[in-house]
Formats: sequence, structure tokens, C-alpha cells
Amino acid sequence: MGRVCREVQEWIEEQVEQPIEEWENRQERRCREQDCNWWCLCCNKWFCWLVWVLVKVIRWVIVTVGKWVTRIVCEVVNVILDVIGFIVNLVLSIPIIGGILRTILNWVTEIIWRIVGLIDFLGSLLGIRPRKKMYFGVVVPSVGGVQIVPDVDIMRQVNSAITFYDTTCNINLIFTGICKTGITPPAAGLSVGCDAGGFFNDWWLAGSYFEIASATCKFTDSFRRVIGLGAEILVFIVQDVTPVNTNGCSFTSTHNYVVIEAKPTDQAFVAAHEMGHACWLTHDSDTNNLMNGSTPVANPVLTSLQISVVRWSKHCVYI
Repeated sequence: MGRVCREVQEWIEEQVEQPIEEWENRQERRCREQDCNWWCLCCNKWFCWLVWVLVKVIRWVIVTVGKWVTRIVCEVVNVILDVIGFIVNLVLSIPIIGGILRTILNWVTEIIWRIVGLIDFLGSLLGIRPRKKMYFGVVVPSVGGVQIVPDVDIMRQVNSAITFYDTTCNINLIFTGICKTGITPPAAGLSVGCDAGGFFNDWWLAGSYFEIASATCKFTDSFRRVIGLGAEILVFIVQDVTPVNTNGCSFTSTHNYVVIEAKPTDQAFVAAHEMGHACWLTHDSDTNNLMNGSTPVANPVLTSLQISVVRWSKHCVYI
């Protein structure tokens, strides 16, 4: 939730503080260059400088001080909310009971936010697609003290996803970084089945690992993961995804995460493909479509309906 505070501060700086500073600079230049009216002892210049000083003082008191007071209050509130979210996430990491509750919560929040965003979805179908944003991060474990996939292979997937969703869906896909988790994954957390077995494994130790790693790696997203709106999509790196010839998996709204192998021989758009599943996209028969069962090697596309469905997701927001 802390990112909201940063974004509010950045908005104030860009939309309020910066224009005022630009006006101050113009006013200062005007005061310096203005001719003096000697008949009133340069009263025109005195008045000009007085206005400049007053605006500068008011800006400092209202904008600068107000900006930081707002930021501090916002951060305190968000820390409290994230602590609450973190506690909920820990409860949801309990095997079986937590897994079932997690599944229900994720689907309920998805459906609620889909209903809320119905008008936006219809507008998107008509081609009205203002800029939206979606956050995602990567979690990678180590085995025997060695990271299972190097950063360079991970960033290949990251950069491809960012470029694709930017140019295709007008979505600012914001990467929150690679978290090198210290949580030791169980065997089912390193080799994930993209089938019924994999689905139910999420209710057992594998799901506990993914949930605890998410909670510790992305603490500042804890509350959003609970309410769903604007929650990050976490891309977990695993050693193997089954069945054979599968290099990624997503169980749509059931989880806030997807898994990929991120091998150097994999297509560069596997992460983008699995994130599409997380946003309710199904497989498509078009070999050029991002959602084809065999992810395209280059220049993937989405249909207008698919773009609208992605933008309709609870992960995709305006704020």
C-alpha cells in the first residue's frame, strides 16, 4: 500500500508544486527585468517582489509541509493496513484451511472488482482505453545456496512483458523487483504441476510456501492482496512445470501468483502469457496470439476482447 503514498506525493510534486515553482521563476525574472517607476520610489518592483515572496512562503507552508504531512500520515495508515494484511496472509498460509480460504477470497474479490469495473470493460470494448497500471514482481528461491535462475534470464521475461502490455493494452506494467526469498521451498514448490494435482497442492505445503514467500517478499502489498484491487501479480521462478513441454502455469484468479521456469531457451513471453491467464485469458488457437498454447517466439498479439478482459482484471487499476 505504501506505493500509493509515493504516487500521491509524486502527483503533488508534478501537478502542483512544479507549476508553482515555474511561476515563481518567471515572476522572479519579471521582477528583475522590470523597469523602476521612480515617481513612486520603485513601488512597482517592491510590489512585484512582495507577491513573489508571499507565493513562495505560501507554497512552502501549504504545499511542501502539507505534502510531507500527508505522506507521513499516509505511510502510517498504510503500514497499519499492511500489518493487518500480513497477519491475514499468515493465516492464509496454513495448510488446507488457509488454502481453501485463500481460494475463496481470491475468487470473491475478483468477481466483486469485475462487477465494479463493468463500465470500464464495456468502454474498453468500444476502444476507450485510458492508461492503466498493473504491478508485478518476481520471487526466486535458491537451492543449495545457488539461485535457481540467474537474473539475466528473469529480466528477459520481465522486459518482454513490460513492452508487450504497454504497446498492446496501454497498461503501464510496473516491475517491483526481484525478491530472492530465503524461504526454503518444498519439492512441490520447485516442481509445479499445471493440472488438478498442482491446483490442490496449493492447499498444502506448496501453497504455504508461495503464500509465506509472498508475504515476506512483498510486505507492502499485503493489504492489497487481501482486498484484491491493484494486488501485484507475483511471478515465482520454479525448476520445473509439468506436464512435459510446459514452462509456465497459472490457475487464474485462484492465486495471486503464476509460475515460470524462465530458462534461457524458453520463449521470452512466457511470463506475459501466464500473467494473461491470471487476468482471465484462456488459450487461443491463433499461433500468433500471446495466449496460444505454445507461446509465440516474437511479436505476439491479443484480440480486442482479450485486451478488454485484461484491463478489466482486479490487478489492473487507475490508481
